[in-house]
Amino acid sequence: MGYSGCPGLGFFGGMGGGMWTYGIAILLIILAVVYFVNRGNHHKNTALETLDQEYAKGNVSDDDYRKRKDNLNS
Repeated sequence: MGYSGCPGLGFFGGMGGGMWTYGIAILLIILAVVYFVNRGNHHKNTALETLDQEYAKGNVSDDDYRKRKDNLNS
């Protein structure tokens, strides 16, 4: 005996697969948001790393370093 008597518990549930479709769509949207948020943070960290390297080499003054770092962190 299977789950055929219980709506929503069968392979395609009482809605002809609609519940699976919505679940997958929501999961894809969440994954896309996480991907783009992390992608944006990666670029910010890369810019800070580059600024730190240039400061360590002596190519950026103290005042300029602080100003640029504040801009990147805001």
